[in-house]
Amino acid sequence: MNRRISVNFLLNFGGTILPLLSALLTVPIYISQIGAARYGILAVVWILLGYFGFLDFGLSRASANALSRLGAAGPEQRGPVLMTAFYLNLMLGSLGGLVLFFSADFLLRHFANLPPDLAREALTASPWIACMLPVALVSAIGTGAIESREHFLTASAMQSFGGVTGQVAPVICAILIGPSLTVVIPAALFARLLSTCIIWMIVLRREWPLSPRQFDRRQVRQLLGYGAWVSVSSGISPLLETFDQMMIAVLLGPVFSAHYAVPMSLATRSQVIALALSKTLFPRLSRLNPQEAHALANRAIVTLAIGFGAVCGPAILLADPFLRMWVGESFAVQSIPVARMLLIGAWLNGLAFIPFSLLLGQRRPDTTARIHLIEIVPFVLATYALVRLFGIDGAAWAWSLRGGCDFMVMLLAAGCWNRYLLRALPAAGLMALAGLVAPLMPEAIGWTLFWATLLGGACLVIGLAVDPGARQTAWAFANARLPSALGRFRLQQSG
Repeated sequence: MNRRISVNFLLNFGGTILPLLSALLTVPIYISQIGAARYGILAVVWILLGYFGFLDFGLSRASANALSRLGAAGPEQRGPVLMTAFYLNLMLGSLGGLVLFFSADFLLRHFANLPPDLAREALTASPWIACMLPVALVSAIGTGAIESREHFLTASAMQSFGGVTGQVAPVICAILIGPSLTVVIPAALFARLLSTCIIWMIVLRREWPLSPRQFDRRQVRQLLGYGAWVSVSSGISPLLETFDQMMIAVLLGPVFSAHYAVPMSLATRSQVIALALSKTLFPRLSRLNPQEAHALANRAIVTLAIGFGAVCGPAILLADPFLRMWVGESFAVQSIPVARMLLIGAWLNGLAFIPFSLLLGQRRPDTTARIHLIEIVPFVLATYALVRLFGIDGAAWAWSLRGGCDFMVMLLAAGCWNRYLLRALPAAGLMALAGLVAPLMPEAIGWTLFWATLLGGACLVIGLAVDPGARQTAWAFANARLPSALGRFRLQQSG
């Protein structure tokens, strides 16, 4: 990967650091202030919003792809795409919010094992939950417009602001006003609304002149033609990613949901590395011809396997002492085995982000949709069976197994399966080693930290030794200084 891609990756990754740190700091406060049961309900609320996110109908991804292909075209070409996507998502998000509001009582009564008092509290907060959906869909269109120009410094800053305020504002309100869902959820909504307004102020400035009357019926057909297949994946992906948590809530209750949601949060947040890289590559994969796009994707997969493995491997070893210090001894005992397995699954699933982005960038959303459709039944059956047999540990096995299968199938479908990927095998071997030796780690945190550092260093050294592309990327990272990125940002502003 070249220097510009490396700079953009660092900017995208930087946008995730503050939200990640704020999450690490606020989760223990949430649990202590509102209790494990309410925190479990919050996890279920975010899952429900993810499910209803399919009402985006792929328009955020479709508009980002179309705007990326237009590149630096003028507002007369970009404006109709952007405004059409904005109006469509606002309408669809509002309709989805109404459906979510009127179905909240049914969902809480039949799909969440809640005590009566907490069920009433969650139901009272349902109007605020419903309002989050249109805000999220409109925000996604604005963010895609910024990223389509590869203005990742701006996108990164907004991601940091939105992520931090969305986590910190609710917990502050819980402390100052009261530990109720009717306090926490409205605070989260207003934080998201503030972030969305700022994003669109930036979009208006970058895309000016932008007219509210630039709605184009021809763009509706083109966007929905691409987005229809993306919407299939958008509707299925939340199920594939969170059905395990919903099954735990139904079969075991909200307390077990909290014990599972905390390590799941760690695992999915570790994927910020993979997410940042896939977001960085998507505009370029949309513009490149197929041969160049495949070559770039192959290099990115190997580099990601090495770099992400150097994070997940040590994290598996450190899961035990970290969770005990972070959320307390009694809470951590049930979460430690879950965290180890989920981190392996997060690594495998994170690698799938690259072939997934390649397929979408090359306008093959139908392929990703068909893959996700095929995965539904096996995953649902496996999750149900493993949760019934092994509780939250079984759910972690099901989620990780699905992540590994998804990666393999995406590789084959994208045409990325070749000998070049053999260079990722050392990273895979070290991940397997971490999973095997983690339960054998000594209780002394110093020794655990030593072995974790050794494992991470070995992954990087071996990866750099076997892959010239990784060495080139490391050199690009070493030269990807922030001042150059800031200089590019100033040029963008003046342009």
